[in-house]
Amino acid sequence: MNAENKMEDLISIGELARLTGITTHTLRMWEKRYGTPLSQRLPSGHRRYPKEDVPRLRAISKALESGYRASKVVSGTLEELHGLMGLKPLIDSNPTSPQELESSSNEMLVERWIKGIHEYEDDCLLQGFHEQWNKVGPLKFIVDCMVPFIERVGNGWESGELSISNEHFATECVDSFLTSKWRQLNSRKEGWSILMATLPGETHNLGLLMSSVVASLSGGKIIYLGLNTPLEDIISTANKNEPELLCLSISLGEKILDPEDCLLKIRSELKKEVTIISGGKGTPDNLPKINKIEDFNTFNQWLEKFEKQLPVAN
Repeated sequence: MNAENKMEDLISIGELARLTGITTHTLRMWEKRYGTPLSQRLPSGHRRYPKEDVPRLRAISKALESGYRASKVVSGTLEELHGLMGLKPLIDSNPTSPQELESSSNEMLVERWIKGIHEYEDDCLLQGFHEQWNKVGPLKFIVDCMVPFIERVGNGWESGELSISNEHFATECVDSFLTSKWRQLNSRKEGWSILMATLPGETHNLGLLMSSVVASLSGGKIIYLGLNTPLEDIISTANKNEPELLCLSISLGEKILDPEDCLLKIRSELKKEVTIISGGKGTPDNLPKINKIEDFNTFNQWLEKFEKQLPVAN
């Protein structure tokens, strides 16, 4: 790593406080008393802190909020803190419910993955995904782990904690993992089908990939068109393959065409009656014959009801 890159990975104590929610006074006191977070001196004499320590400090902050004493957690590694937050707090008052413990554990897990992004550890990150997938199953993995992780990456990028290269690295890891998983779930299926696509100009693929994982839990076989699909291709593919369900993912970013106009055009040009659902923050409200899905749990429940209403094949 060259000196310029090293400088890019260092931040001031004020920036560290902003990213972690821990005051500058507390950070200075911890460094003096516990030797962490460890600062580096610039030639000018100013202190700078490694940006990669942000996930660990956020985990410490969460542990302190849950009742742990600073002397027990400030020097801990991210892995130690993650394990600690899965246990009963060290204080007897204000007991933590199982739901709160699970939420804290998931937050700590996300911070461990963020550390993997800082260090560009794709093997570690993908292994973590696989372990959690096997532990909780596809639906809980998407809802409780992947959604908060993607939101955390977005917030980290907006705040300046994560660079563009960090964000691209994370997106590529998530993309490859989710693609492999929904394709495994989708293999050797027969019967009814689900057409998955995004609108022209869409640049965000992760919403559609997570939807594909959830859709793969049903009996439907996925036909995946992916990012930035021309309207004519969505319509022609639907008319040719006659899927029972057309699923679209629309993010909040700017689009080449108006999403409402696109949805109405698709609906009007389908030759066969096809149920259309759309999810994502960019989906318009209250469009006739367009089912808007708010979250992945709702999508899963909706699919279960939809599949029960389908005619039984002879």
